[in-house]
Amino acid sequence: MPTAIIIDDSPIMRAQLRRVLTSAGFTVVAEAGSAETLVALYEQFHPDLVSLDIVMPGRDGSVAAAELLGAHPEACVVMCTSLTSRDRILACQRAGVAYYLLKPFNPEHAAQMFKAAVERPRPGAHASAAVAR
Repeated sequence: MPTAIIIDDSPIMRAQLRRVLTSAGFTVVAEAGSAETLVALYEQFHPDLVSLDIVMPGRDGSVAAAELLGAHPEACVVMCTSLTSRDRILACQRAGVAYYLLKPFNPEHAAQMFKAAVERPRPGAHASAAVAR
C-alpha cells in the first residue's frame, strides 16, 4: 500500500485530502500544518507521495518543494493549491514538481492524479517505487 504525507495549513483541507488519499489506497503516515518539518517528515517516513500546499504561513510550499527535491530527487510531490500564479508554478516546476491539483478539486480526479503521480518514474527512485501498488 503506498504511503503519503499531507502538508497544508487548513485542517479542513488536510481532512479532505486524507479521505481522498485513503479512498485511493494510500496510507497517510503524517500530516502537518506548515512546511517547516517537511524534510524531517520525509526522512522519517520516506513516503511514496507528498501532497504540498503552496501558500502557507512560514515557509512557502514552492521553497519547501525545492528543498525536499534538492535533497531527495526521488520524492514524488503533488502541489495542491488554489494559487495559479505563473511565478509560483514556474518555481515549483524548476524544483522538479510535475503534478498540480487545483483547489477546489473533484475527489475522483484527485485520486486519479495521486495514483498517476506515484506510478511515474522519478530520478533516483528505485524501480519498485515507480510501479503502481
